[in-house]
Amino acid sequence: MSNIRKEPLLFQEFPKLKKHIPWMPLTRVTPVQKCEKLGEMLGLNELWVKRDDMTTDIYGGNKPRKLEFVLAEALQQKKSKVITYGGTGSNHCLATLLFAKKYGLETILVLWDQPITAHVQRQLLLFKSLGAQLIHLNEFDYSKLPDQDKIYNIGPGGTSPLGILGYVEAALELKKQVDEGLMPEPELIFVAAGSLGTQAGLELGIRLCGLRSKVMGVRVTAKEFANADLVATYAKESYALIKEHLGGVPEPDFKGVTVLDDYAGAEYGAVTQEGLAAIELMKKYEGIQLETTYTGKTLAGLIDYTKKHDLKDTPILFWNTYNSVNLSKYMKRGITYKDLPEVFHKNFEEDLLHKK
Repeated sequence: MSNIRKEPLLFQEFPKLKKHIPWMPLTRVTPVQKCEKLGEMLGLNELWVKRDDMTTDIYGGNKPRKLEFVLAEALQQKKSKVITYGGTGSNHCLATLLFAKKYGLETILVLWDQPITAHVQRQLLLFKSLGAQLIHLNEFDYSKLPDQDKIYNIGPGGTSPLGILGYVEAALELKKQVDEGLMPEPELIFVAAGSLGTQAGLELGIRLCGLRSKVMGVRVTAKEFANADLVATYAKESYALIKEHLGGVPEPDFKGVTVLDDYAGAEYGAVTQEGLAAIELMKKYEGIQLETTYTGKTLAGLIDYTKKHDLKDTPILFWNTYNSVNLSKYMKRGITYKDLPEVFHKNFEEDLLHKK
């Protein structure tokens, strides 16, 4: 792994936090890149992408930024296992599993159903290949787990006051790239709004570092779990964690938090035609791969929003939270759905992995 940061900008900006906030080096600074061809096709002269698909060589995307903080706390507390939660195709669960395994932590995954796709089937087989203990949400009883004092609990998406600091750090990183002239200060930042930790961290971070950018969350799950009020609440909780150890940091104003509601589809994980079209455009014009649950829908939201507003010369940043690392190396040879707990077999009634 190359170019892993040695210290977060958060500690450089607020040195007192170093004594109180756990952190471990997992990610690199990710580049900002102008989308020349896609921008031209969409009539946008200043369309940019933040390549968080390249955060690490183990697993890219937004999750490792959060794990730098939460897994550091798990190790600091001398836990031997982590438990986390997500859909059957959860990228967060896979990222947590990979990094927990790297640092000798066993992983328990509590999974709920989502629409069955080839991605879901692949993820379930990867979970098993990497040695996770899999529990279906309907069969989950935390009180029955052994050695609870040895288990570190990570919420869905890694979203917690501590995990959100991963995207406060990301906002500071963006500010540094703007200051260095690597891109103009974005007026709008489009990002997926799922468990909301990424958007909440960016909302807090841009306010702390003085960026004037407006974050446009694109909802990808049920509105009760992803809305502007919750984003503001989570950002305030993470701010409180900073203030607890610093004091004297004025509380930011979180009025104007925005979550766009029209691009999620029928349910979490449901494939949308607009999302598929956006994925194809990004691949065709920029050679960047997106996926159907988060980033495809986010780009679809960006495309639709910019069509409705005069943003030809406005600096716009698409924050790519997908993983770009090839995961085939992690698949255990010979593993099949029959190796999974029986409750997950229903996800393989049709073989989508080998469907042409």
